[in-house]
Amino acid sequence: MSEEEKQLQAHLYEFRMLEGRLKEISAQSEMLVRALIETKGGLTTLKGLNTSSSTEVLIPIGGGLFVDAKAPPSDKLLVTIGADVVVEKQKEDALKDVEERIKEMENAISGIEANRADLNKKMLTKRESINELIAKQKG
Repeated sequence: MSEEEKQLQAHLYEFRMLEGRLKEISAQSEMLVRALIETKGGLTTLKGLNTSSSTEVLIPIGGGLFVDAKAPPSDKLLVTIGADVVVEKQKEDALKDVEERIKEMENAISGIEANRADLNKKMLTKRESINELIAKQKG
């Protein structure tokens, strides 16, 4: 095997590795975007809850089914803080937590997108190198 063939194989291997990493990052980004949309929906709902009177709500019971219910007036909410741990917080504190979570997700998505752009540049450079090596072999 010639040196150029070895180089070509090395470049192809690196390109495949970059491609795999790009797929992983894309999946992470999609997951974060879905979580962000869900969290923003929760924030909108939380802002709409009335602390002085009952609020009509729909409760999901699974399989796309919902039950009509009334949320009693309350200025306290249960908030998940991670690892299936829930704490009771005032509505204002819960709003701050959710808004902070949204900012963190948006920052994470921005970081992932920057990483994706960097990987795309590396893949383009690697593809050009591969094409050059193939052209040398043919010609």
